[in-house]
Amino acid sequence: MRVPLFIKVNLVLLPIMTAMFGFALTTLKQTADRTALEETHQTARLIVAAAQATFDYTVEQIKPVLEAKYDFLAQSISSYAATETIGRLGPAFNNFRYHVAALNPTNPRDLADPWEASAIRTLAIEADRSEVMELRDIGGSRFEYIAIPIRITNEGCLACHSKPEAAPKLMTDTYGNSNGFGWHMNEVIAAQVVSVPVAVAQQRADQIFGRVAMILIVEFVLISLLVNGIVYFVVRSSRRAA
Repeated sequence: MRVPLFIKVNLVLLPIMTAMFGFALTTLKQTADRTALEETHQTARLIVAAAQATFDYTVEQIKPVLEAKYDFLAQSISSYAATETIGRLGPAFNNFRYHVAALNPTNPRDLADPWEASAIRTLAIEADRSEVMELRDIGGSRFEYIAIPIRITNEGCLACHSKPEAAPKLMTDTYGNSNGFGWHMNEVIAAQVVSVPVAVAQQRADQIFGRVAMILIVEFVLISLLVNGIVYFVVRSSRRAA
């Protein structure tokens, strides 16, 4: 029994096209997932940069003005200012978390959780390390965590955090004299920690993947129809010629 030419062509064409189509989809999906992670990382870095700008502004311009008039105000503390400022983005962008985490904090709300504590210790041991980053699965969702070290580089900080008796009275009246002391120069005492869900960027990446995949499917079908059409006309023309 003689097999028609267009069937022979499809027996060769379809496996090749299917393999190429599968390879293209796999590569596209890997690229989309990688792009989602990169976008998540950039979002986390942007949040950290905004917080750091608040840190610097508070130290350079707010703290000197307030200290000239008041013995102690929480608003003059850079970590307090960053936490309050970045926290106000929550209602509009409630898909991330920012926390100034410390092993021995003055303000109890800054106490590090187990992961944050581990990150701070790592940053303290590895002095040249600029960040700790980890993808964590929490409650069925994936989050990217970044911890940026906060190091004592200004001796002025030790005036409040060396020992309780040297600290402003209003500070110890507000937060007590048990925590936030014993700090030393160049010591990593805390970290800025940002967690951003990957799902937000992943959803956009999946949408793009779906659109491109649909285009590839349409192209696959059109190419198959085109090749079969060409074979059909070639066979038809050869039969007429015969």
